[in-house]
Amino acid sequence: MICTCLWRKQRKSSRFLDETIAWYERHYDLDRKPIKRVGGKGDFSIPNKYVSEGRYYVGEAGGLQDFMWGFGMRYAITSGVLAGKSILGELDYEQEVRKRLLPLVKSSATNRFLMNRMGDRGFKAVAKYWMRDQHRTGDGLRFMRLIYKPGILRRMMWPFVRLGMLRKGTTPDGRSYVRMPFRRALKRDDWEPSREAELVALEWKMKQNEGGRTSFQAGD
Repeated sequence: MICTCLWRKQRKSSRFLDETIAWYERHYDLDRKPIKRVGGKGDFSIPNKYVSEGRYYVGEAGGLQDFMWGFGMRYAITSGVLAGKSILGELDYEQEVRKRLLPLVKSSATNRFLMNRMGDRGFKAVAKYWMRDQHRTGDGLRFMRLIYKPGILRRMMWPFVRLGMLRKGTTPDGRSYVRMPFRRALKRDDWEPSREAELVALEWKMKQNEGGRTSFQAGD
């Protein structure tokens, strides 16, 4: 599986995947067969309530996912277990989520806020440090634990993160939330595809004629 992640609203998003596949084929000897293309979008939000009208909001439905990378499997499993125990009367789901999961979500939002402002050079420097630390310690998660650890510095930054990156809204059931809006495309996002990417796109078009499917519109 080859994936690409878009940070801003884009038209004709498939061109980014075409270019990504072309890059991998230039650098690696791939045994690749196009079968299907899938896509989706993440909703990064923090609600003011995790239980409403008898419904328990877990995982991404409750905004419990990583703002920086979009991951959330552990959040989903943990919140699901907590919701089940709450239904059985063993704990208070709202309190447990706020104590065990919300601080981590806020830390990830703070990391995203910083990443948005450090630019490509800053992000590259952080990535290089991460790789050096992994090579030195043999543990790639050590650095991640460090930057995700809720501490006084991140708690002090949270009001600025909330004001500078998140927007208020209301759900259909009346809960309020703060959400990270989709950013608009930039002028630099309008570019001509490489010849290799055009060949990848042509290959996929031929596959579609044979019955290949996508989970998103070609114009998205």
